[in-house]
Amino acid sequence: MSTTENAVLKDTQRGAAVEADGNAPTQSVQLGGGVSLALDSQNDPSATGGFGPNNERLEQAAPRLVNALRELVVQFRQEGIVARRHEIRRIRQARLFWQGLQYAWWNPQDMNWHLPWEAKIYDDSALQEMPRYQFVTNLYQAFGLSFVSVISQDVPATRFYPQSTLNETDIETAKAASQVAELIEQNNRVQQLLTGVGFYLWTDGKIGGYVRYVADGQRFGWREELVLEERWVRLGQDAYVCPKCGAEVEVGGGHSASQEKSPGPPTNTVGAPWATTEGPKPQRDSSGLEDGPQNDNRRQGAADFLAGTICPECGAALGPQDCRPAPLVPVPQSVGTRRVANGQEVISIVGGLELNTPVWANEQYEFPYLQWQMEVHRAKLKAAFPHAADKIQTGGPIQADDIYARATRIAVSQGMPTTHPGDALFNLITFSRTWIRPWSFYSIEDVAARDALLRLFPDGCYVAFAGETYCESRNESMDDCWRVMHALPGDGQNRPSVGDSLIEVQERYNTLSNIQAETYDYGIPPIYADPQVLDFDALGNQTAEPAAHYPARARPGMSLADGFFQPAPAQVPPEMLRYQQDLIGPIAQFLTGLFPAVFGGEMENVKTASGYAMARDQALGRLGLVWRRLKTFYCDVMLLAVDCFRKNRPGDVEIPFLGAGGEFEARFIRLANLKGNIQAHPESDETFPRLKSQQRAILQQLMTNPDPAIQAALREPANLGFIKSLIGLSELVVPGEEARSKQLREIQQLLTSGPVAVTQETVSGPQNGVMTSSTPQAPLAGDLGLGAVSSLPGAESAPGASAPFLRSTVPVDELLDDHATEFEECRRWASSDAGQIARAQNPAGFANVRAHAAEHAAALGRQQAAAQAELLKARLPR
Repeated sequence: MSTTENAVLKDTQRGAAVEADGNAPTQSVQLGGGVSLALDSQNDPSATGGFGPNNERLEQAAPRLVNALRELVVQFRQEGIVARRHEIRRIRQARLFWQGLQYAWWNPQDMNWHLPWEAKIYDDSALQEMPRYQFVTNLYQAFGLSFVSVISQDVPATRFYPQSTLNETDIETAKAASQVAELIEQNNRVQQLLTGVGFYLWTDGKIGGYVRYVADGQRFGWREELVLEERWVRLGQDAYVCPKCGAEVEVGGGHSASQEKSPGPPTNTVGAPWATTEGPKPQRDSSGLEDGPQNDNRRQGAADFLAGTICPECGAALGPQDCRPAPLVPVPQSVGTRRVANGQEVISIVGGLELNTPVWANEQYEFPYLQWQMEVHRAKLKAAFPHAADKIQTGGPIQADDIYARATRIAVSQGMPTTHPGDALFNLITFSRTWIRPWSFYSIEDVAARDALLRLFPDGCYVAFAGETYCESRNESMDDCWRVMHALPGDGQNRPSVGDSLIEVQERYNTLSNIQAETYDYGIPPIYADPQVLDFDALGNQTAEPAAHYPARARPGMSLADGFFQPAPAQVPPEMLRYQQDLIGPIAQFLTGLFPAVFGGEMENVKTASGYAMARDQALGRLGLVWRRLKTFYCDVMLLAVDCFRKNRPGDVEIPFLGAGGEFEARFIRLANLKGNIQAHPESDETFPRLKSQQRAILQQLMTNPDPAIQAALREPANLGFIKSLIGLSELVVPGEEARSKQLREIQQLLTSGPVAVTQETVSGPQNGVMTSSTPQAPLAGDLGLGAVSSLPGAESAPGASAPFLRSTVPVDELLDDHATEFEECRRWASSDAGQIARAQNPAGFANVRAHAAEHAAALGRQQAAAQAELLKARLPR
């Protein structure tokens, strides 16, 4: 193998230790054609096979280009450093509120959030400013969970359309893309994915969707793959060619095409003939022949080499100079197997703390760069990038804004406002992946480096750094793998999240709750006693215990109770309680759009079901502002995932599923059907997602509707399974459901072969209640589109015999089958998409199903005729 092939092989086997994260790498850039990349003269990559599949050797070969990329990333980040710090501060506070850490205070000196009592306080004045209570009733999280559940309860529908309806390839691609999207949703657990989307929209307000192909045996398993080598085989035999008449004479003992040769170039020169003789012969060594293959295992005989032959046509003598050797052709040959990591398309949802975008841009096409930062263990980075393992060291980034963002991400992961010093986190390296647009290179003043980067990354640059260590780069556009979404409309990238308006409400509610607790604890009034009534000295020496006796003497003419006085206890003002209820109720609901109808809460002024339905629709309409943005974002991400599928999958994909008949079936996604151009749009007439309870309510309304069409739809056997699952009565036995499942299984068997033709003379009727092969029930090929009847099994008939009929390969049971249900299921299947496809692509199988349906119809007719006969017989007078 070549150096480049070995590099690619190592990259595909990287899943043994760590995932090979990324889309299909571009081929390593080779220097040639007079193109200069401003490389160092002592590090010419042309001598080492290029920069590598992912430009791993770029820093070694062209350190000036890597430094230019590093400085360019730093330059762009410095443009919005103040706004970025404000964004991190806002998101960090929201993440802490979600975790219940809601008493953090901001210190402008160290630009950080601090909790009360997190450090020892020596100043008494500062101690007095600390809150006496820290009770948390986490309304922020409760409303957020309601928002996440509403957003993630249903998957946005995506429709794929061809770019041109006149292009058959585009149409096939649009149809196959729907199956690809369904597979990607299944592999990425789309419900959990949407849960993460809802969480980041509530806390961060900005999300990014990153799509790439990941090969990882630890996550996706392994497969055995053949290892092929190129072998040269001889096509035909050596022959003498007569120079006079052109006749060909095979060399005696010539070799057949099955003989193999070791790897090497084919020979174009005419060599001497040789033949195989009995006994061991020395191996032919053609290294001395000009342009000949090496290590040929063909055996030669000296006698045949010198003897020659005589032309059988003209009698001319043929010698070695007239020999024409058989041509050599390369063929692949399996020499073993290797274990290869499986891969699949992975969709990652990234929040605002990890996603860094230019704060001044409004749309993604305006981004000069996009950066994804995360903390990864040093050992994993060394395993992923062995060429840079010695350079990846402990420690964080150097830039101040990177240090601030890194500390925030680690603190949030720890569940604390600040990084805890006791945790050993020095092994976590900040791994930065940046996508740069080509026009961003014009910020580089070095013209030679700029031109070199434009040639190296014509579509855009992806570059990865582990701390300050260069890891890899490749030609990749951010628009091919990224989509960015904001929860709310606004300017720039630092926009508020859905839950931002609830943070101040939560703080005020916590303050009022603490005031109530303080009132209850410290509002217990003291008791005043007359010292002439109560002996305080004796009371001080008395041990407090149940049923204790204390010395006391009432004044003359007064009761003992008159010597004691206790003022009224402190009361929480009713206005404060009402205000607190307003904070948790109408104010919070109005700010977030999460009214009680969304999460099933009670509404005081609504008493009817229609009123609740109207309130629910109004509430969902408010959240529809976020939902419509989410639908567009999800549609764009799925289009990127489909494109990633067809670019990176090594072959066709089999998708097993449980068929309608209860049997496991399989459908295939053919890469050949993904060659066209498509576009994707979200479902335009889709309403906001409905809960199962709402669907159940609609079903109950339909059941009470006397419309015959609706009742017929509810009785349709194909709808019974859905109705059972919606009601939740999976053990409910529905008449005809098992017969329908049985017929669907039989249809799959019938599609594997064509019907059998039988003649009338062989008909003998049913035997033991089963329609035998001699029971014709269906007409023949004329109306079935099968062509000639003679092509069917058993269609041959003797002269004068009657015309043959078709019989299905799965006979019906006249006694036990539910002929009415199974016949209707055959009719429904024939009109479905699967039936129409089978009619066009598998006419023999479709004819077999049709013959089977005709047998059910015939059996049903006989049963009905017998029933009518019994009825007429019962009506006749005796």
